[in-house]
Amino acid sequence: MLSSLMAAVGSESTMVPDEMRLTADGKELVYQLLWRSVLILVLIFAIFPVWMMFTTSFKTRDEVLQLGLDIIPADPYVQNYFLMFQRFPLVDYYVNSLVISSVTTVLSLLIGGLAAYSLSRYEFPGKEKFEMGALATQMIPGVLILIPMFLLFIVMDQSANVPMKDTYHGMIFLYTTFTVPFTIWMLRGYFDTIPTALEEAARIDGCTRTQALFRVVMPLAAPGLAATGMFVFLLAFNEVLFASVLATDNVTPFSIGIQNFQQQDQTMWGQMMAASTLAAVPLLAIFVVFQRQIVSGLTSGSVKQ
Repeated sequence: MLSSLMAAVGSESTMVPDEMRLTADGKELVYQLLWRSVLILVLIFAIFPVWMMFTTSFKTRDEVLQLGLDIIPADPYVQNYFLMFQRFPLVDYYVNSLVISSVTTVLSLLIGGLAAYSLSRYEFPGKEKFEMGALATQMIPGVLILIPMFLLFIVMDQSANVPMKDTYHGMIFLYTTFTVPFTIWMLRGYFDTIPTALEEAARIDGCTRTQALFRVVMPLAAPGLAATGMFVFLLAFNEVLFASVLATDNVTPFSIGIQNFQQQDQTMWGQMMAASTLAAVPLLAIFVVFQRQIVSGLTSGSVKQ
């Protein structure tokens, strides 16, 4: 009796009228709505901290401490953007970061680009070990090499009479050591996608190997170079750990200088967020200008032909 009743209920639940079934277009519409809803949530989650940084820069310290979730300040306090320059030499901090990050980016693209091209085009003993060694350096936490780097700087200062700590060339040397392996791995895959037949055709037309590299390969690799250079610049610009120990007076970068807004007895949140906003604007502008090259470089390097 019970089994027959359950069978009857089951048969009724599966009897859905045809007009209530979703068509293929309906299923596609539901899928698109769900997918776009997820994308909107992810977008809000990513933008919300940046928007709060921007709005907090227009609040007084008391308004910030109220812990209210004001999306738009009712009475914008623009004095934060003037007071932050009076309290600390932010322009000097910003120039220090630009110089160190720019030179590091150029050196990383030059050294790492040539190394990546060699790995892509040539076979030589120890090639695989070199590739694995470059990859292994990216797996080591920075805090583990902080003390060895500090001791290396002291030895070079005292033994070789080359001051490294708190100097431009010292910080550029330091950042280049861990951005070159990253550059190699980013550009290696991109050079693999450029056909070697183009270089052979250039050499048949009279170019040397070096001329074929800089006249044919490098222009084709411009999107990959732009994407890699952007990431290297951001890595150097946002670095905090090494700069907090090795660059504290003469070449203080912006990432360390901005921490001065956090005093022992108070934190000037409004001015700190104003400085962060001004620091983010040029980087955001660079990304917007070169976004096509960056996206092209990231996607093209992921496919090996």
